[in-house]
Amino acid sequence: MPNSQNDIQVASLAAGFSIGFGILTVWEAVKQTRRNRNPLRSTYIYMIWGEILANVLILVVGYLWIDGIFGDKPTVPLLFFILFFWVFEIQLLMQIIINRITVIAERPDTMWKLKYGTAIIITAINIAVFCIFIPAHLSPPVSELYVNINKYWDRTSKCLICVVDAGLNLHFSRTVKKRLVEQHGLVKYAPLANFNDKLMVISILMDVMLICLMSLPNPIVFVQFHPVTYMVKLNIEMSMATLITKVAKGSGESDETTESHNVSLSYAKNQSKRGTRLNIHHTYNDNVPMKTYHTTAVGTGGSEEDLEMLKGNSNGIHRRLDVRVESTTNSETECHDFEKALARSFDRREDEMSLTHHPGHPRGTIK
Repeated sequence: MPNSQNDIQVASLAAGFSIGFGILTVWEAVKQTRRNRNPLRSTYIYMIWGEILANVLILVVGYLWIDGIFGDKPTVPLLFFILFFWVFEIQLLMQIIINRITVIAERPDTMWKLKYGTAIIITAINIAVFCIFIPAHLSPPVSELYVNINKYWDRTSKCLICVVDAGLNLHFSRTVKKRLVEQHGLVKYAPLANFNDKLMVISILMDVMLICLMSLPNPIVFVQFHPVTYMVKLNIEMSMATLITKVAKGSGESDETTESHNVSLSYAKNQSKRGTRLNIHHTYNDNVPMKTYHTTAVGTGGSEEDLEMLKGNSNGIHRRLDVRVESTTNSETECHDFEKALARSFDRREDEMSLTHHPGHPRGTIK
C-alpha cells in the first residue's frame, strides 16, 4: 500500500529514537569491549556487536523501504532479508540473556539444555514466521489463507518470544536467590535479583508495545519499531552485565556467621615499637583449620607491670610476644573461594565460563 505522510513521520520518529538510544548502546558496548581482557576470543563481545549490527541493518532496510527505494510493492528478497536480520536480532538477544545465567549455573548439563533448548524453540518460531510472513505480505498475497493465518500467528510468535524472554530472566533471579544468597550466604547479591526483576518489567513492556503496534495498517512502520525495542533490550542486558561485575568485585565478605577465638598474650603494653616480625602458622585440628599469628616486637618503656617483669634489665629493652589464634570452618573457607571464583567468572563475561567447577561446599573433610 502507498505510504502516507503520517506513516513516514511515525517511522522517522522510530528511526530517530533508535539512532539516539543506539549511540548510548554503542558507547556502552565500546566500554565493555575495552574492559574485556581478550575481546577477540569473547563470545559475549561478538554477540553484543552482532545484535547492534542486526538492529542497524533492519533500521536501514526498513527506512529505505518506506522511502520507496525498493519500489511500491514488497518483494521476496526484501522480506527475506528483513526476516533474516530479525532472526539474528532475536537469537543473539536470547543467548546474551543465557550468557549471564550460565555464569551462575551449578550443573553443566543444565547450562547446555538451557542454551540449546532456547535456540531450538526460537528457531522453530523463526521458521514458522518465514513460512507465513513472506506469502502473506506479498502484493498480491499468495493466498488469503496466509493473510488470515498471519493475523494470529504474527502476534502469537511475538507473545511466545516474550514468554521465553521473561522465563529466562525469572530463571536468573531464582538462581541468584537460591544458589548465591541462600546456599552460599552471599546476601550482597540479593539486590541484583530485585533489580533484574524491575528491568524485566521494562523488557516485557517493550514486547507489549511491539505487539500493539502490529495493529498499524502499514507493516513498514511496524518494522521500524523493531530496532527501538531490541536496542532497549540490549542496553538492559549490558547494564545487567556491568552491574553483575561491580557487585562481584565489590567489597563485602560472606554474611555467614563465623566462629573465631582470639587469644592474646601480651608481656608489654603501650611501648613504642622499633621493630615487628610476623609469623603465620597453619595447623589443622580434625576438620577445623587453625591459624596462629605470632607477633614479636622490640621496644622501650612500658607500664608498671612491664617494669616489674623487667627487673634486672638495666637498659630497659624488652621483647613483646603476641599470640592470636583464629579458627575457621571449612564452609567459610569454601565460601570465600566460591566468591572469588564468582568475581572472576563475572569479570570474564564469557558464556562458556561458569561456576560449575565451584559447585559449593565440599562434601569431604580436610585431612
